[in-house]
Amino acid sequence: MLQQYRMLADYNRWANALVYRAASELTDAEFRDDKGAFFGSLHPTLNHLIAADRIWMRRFTGTGEAPTALDSVLFDNLASLSLARRVEDRRIVEWVSELDE
Repeated sequence: MLQQYRMLADYNRWANALVYRAASELTDAEFRDDKGAFFGSLHPTLNHLIAADRIWMRRFTGTGEAPTALDSVLFDNLASLSLARRVEDRRIVEWVSELDE
């Protein structure tokens, strides 16, 4: 089971890198343009995903910053959001790698 968790953590990191790479090709206006998605634009959607990961990691580890709402906008621009995403993905991978049976 641990091998599957590690694979999923690695996959999550890989998939996030693809999404952020694609987002980096957008203009700021495109990044913030409301497309009718649940959170509107890509900006709050990506903030939602990192908020959710931080909330879960706080529950799992008892440490780390965690917002109180899933619609929290934690980062106002793609650069700071990208950095935070890489840090959180590394945190997830490291935590999963330390799990034991």
